[in-house]
Amino acid sequence: MQKKRRLSWLSVLGLLAGFCLWFSLSMQAAADYDIDQYRVNVDIQRDGSANVTQAMTYQFDDDYHGVFNVQDLKGIRGAQLESVTTQLNSGPTTIATAGNTEANNTYQLTQNADRMRVKLYRQVQDDDELRVVYRYRLQGVVTNYADTAELNWKVIGSGWDVALDNVKIVIQLPAKNVSALQAWTHGPLSGQTKVDRAAGRVTMTLGHNPANQFVESHLLFPTTVTATNTRTSTVKRKATVQKQEAKLAQAANEKRRHNQLLRRGLFGVAVVVWLLVMIGYAWWLARHPAKRHQQPIPINHSFDVPPVAPAVAESLWAQKSPNTDALTAEILRAAANQELTIETVAGKRKPDVRLTQLKPVTNSFLAHCFDKVAVDGQFLLTDLKKYGKRDKAGRLGKWFSKWQTEVDQDVAVYQDEANYRLRNQWLMAANIVSIMGVIATGAGLLVSSKAVILMAVPAVVAAVVFWIGWLIQRRRIAINTDEGLELRNQINGLRRMLKDIGHFNTAQVGDLILWEQILPYAAAFGLADQVTKQLAIDFGTEALATGMLVYYPLFYANGGLDFDLSGAINDSFSGALDASGSASSSSGSSGGFSGGSSGGFGGGSGGGAF
Repeated sequence: MQKKRRLSWLSVLGLLAGFCLWFSLSMQAAADYDIDQYRVNVDIQRDGSANVTQAMTYQFDDDYHGVFNVQDLKGIRGAQLESVTTQLNSGPTTIATAGNTEANNTYQLTQNADRMRVKLYRQVQDDDELRVVYRYRLQGVVTNYADTAELNWKVIGSGWDVALDNVKIVIQLPAKNVSALQAWTHGPLSGQTKVDRAAGRVTMTLGHNPANQFVESHLLFPTTVTATNTRTSTVKRKATVQKQEAKLAQAANEKRRHNQLLRRGLFGVAVVVWLLVMIGYAWWLARHPAKRHQQPIPINHSFDVPPVAPAVAESLWAQKSPNTDALTAEILRAAANQELTIETVAGKRKPDVRLTQLKPVTNSFLAHCFDKVAVDGQFLLTDLKKYGKRDKAGRLGKWFSKWQTEVDQDVAVYQDEANYRLRNQWLMAANIVSIMGVIATGAGLLVSSKAVILMAVPAVVAAVVFWIGWLIQRRRIAINTDEGLELRNQINGLRRMLKDIGHFNTAQVGDLILWEQILPYAAAFGLADQVTKQLAIDFGTEALATGMLVYYPLFYANGGLDFDLSGAINDSFSGALDASGSASSSSGSSGGFSGGSSGGFGGGSGGGAF
């Protein structure tokens, strides 16, 4: 039984490990706020300036005073802030005003040749959603060279300390049908660039931009698009840019191929391991059939006292380590053996139970309680609960586990060890095959959604087959010896009799001495309450008072005591346990983002909350 407890914990830990692996692939640590729906619309003007609308939605997990935004100006000719608006929790849009009062919906503007910083005051609380829109004009963002006009701008700088989700950047030129328009974007390789030459527009989309990761846009277009631009150069630039971007695109595509091969390799390894585990278990289980044992004819009702202790009987019946009901039975048995006395006493809110030691007790848990908890050889169950609350080292739990192990050893005599291990192997196989199927299916996310579906179907089928096999073998494989099966049959009959006790007259079955011996077994099966009530009906309380002197004070004193001894012990333990412890485009057409940088301005841009 102790091995079975270890096996169950191992299975749980395995499932948790598989879940944590999948979770770590798909999630990042949460921050106090998130930024979603990050939008930048850039309208390029004919003079080479840009009207910018920058909008973002904050999702807060704590209280904040406001937010700030920084625009890097190094490499261009300055900026003018036009407006700041806010919208709290989908309410009305409010225009913020400049000021130093730090009042709600006011902002402070700090600007020099290198940067423009807007500090917006807006009190928010946990779970608030705040949408902020900045509108400003940037001067000199386009340079007209001898053979091309160029915009090279880190539209998203590396100054954002949190990730930006659902990113969309739209750059609109002041002309249509720009056949020579080329665009490249540098940033996470999962992003996409769409070049619409007919509309004179470039659109960049990205599902998730990590913290401190820039997104850089590099555009080439005819100088006639920005004909009135005063920022000019006589140098020819076009061929140099195209060569530079072709090299960056090639490196990005090579990295993509490498990453794809790596992801496919990891997926393949996960699938192979899953197959090997599944085949290995199937082969081993097929070569190790269970030993046959003769099942006895079931006994409907048994009135014989089993030859084993109540805790052993409960453990044999449940096929697991004994519980607190079995410990209650041990206390009753110790009282019957005159090792201790049980008395009911008045409590502050409800009756309590006092245990008084008469001689050394054989139950190891009770022995520890009398040694460490009792004063002058006696203690109340409320004293045990108080001790548990003070018991930071978890001694009560250790005593209980030690007693369970002792009972497990007594039960092991009636077990077929080989069959027991075989049944555990079936359970382990079902768990491991399921876990590896989950891991392999999760690894499919590294490749494609199609890979997930292709892996999920056989993984589910295999898991179902193994779990059905486990359920069948659990019933088929007898983990008890022939003697153990006979004993278990008798115990099952006794339990059925106790469960059906209201269907016959207990006084006609046997005298009170027999029922006094049987009552600890009723307590072990959690049936003491209904058994004692039926005994009171069939024998009468007067006969019980004289014939069941050991148990009468606990179950019948004061006109019928409604007290759950097992529940009290369980509460004591609760206190103890609580205290103790896609490809890039080299030609400048639509395609995926490239890595590296083309040296655009705006790298220090960013923002956050305060």
